[in-house]
Amino acid sequence: MTERRWPLVVAAILVALAIAGAGWAVGRASAPDTPAASDDDNARVQSAIRTIGGVPVGIQRSRAGALAAADNYVARVTETIVQDPAAYGRLVRAVWVPEGQDGALQEGETSRQRSTAAVENYAAGGRGLAIVAARRLDTYDGTRAEVTTWTAGFNWGPQQRPGQRWFLTETTLRWDGQRWRVERMEEAQRPAPAPARVGYDDAASLKTATFDRELRGMTASTYGDG
Repeated sequence: MTERRWPLVVAAILVALAIAGAGWAVGRASAPDTPAASDDDNARVQSAIRTIGGVPVGIQRSRAGALAAADNYVARVTETIVQDPAAYGRLVRAVWVPEGQDGALQEGETSRQRSTAAVENYAAGGRGLAIVAARRLDTYDGTRAEVTTWTAGFNWGPQQRPGQRWFLTETTLRWDGQRWRVERMEEAQRPAPAPARVGYDDAASLKTATFDRELRGMTASTYGDG
């Protein structure tokens, strides 16, 4: 496969995911449990996130607002922690609880030191993209929320063949009176559902116990036109 075709391969993967219902991209706010049915619904969903200095900030104290915050935070971390250290640092300073910021920044530095091939690929013009396929609000009491997120990370570039990785992230959020802040964000140390292949018919689908167990109760992210 030539380098010139790599972006086309990734584009095909993303189109297939969109058709399958994975509907999130950075900068888009998420809906709660059902697709938006009207312009008013879209406006409420979009109002859950405010972009401040290029950083998505969860500002709505509600179940939908907590889900929207987790969607944006997880995907933004996935895209920036190695690819764009400055953007990752801005996110941490904006949405982590103060006592957790130093640890999160150190985690980012450690990730970059362990990912030399990815760092070289990004420096040569490679790209990475994260998509939240589904998520679940595990607990919510108005001041704290726990969310499990099923995410796919894609990467490609002149020094790396197109690749994908599926993983589960467990995030604990705390409401500070103005925004949702991250108390904890960790990748779950257990197998995540991962499509074996991408297709458009039943024969191309893979159904396993991992899918049934880990995706139970999850909903796909949806967003409006904003």
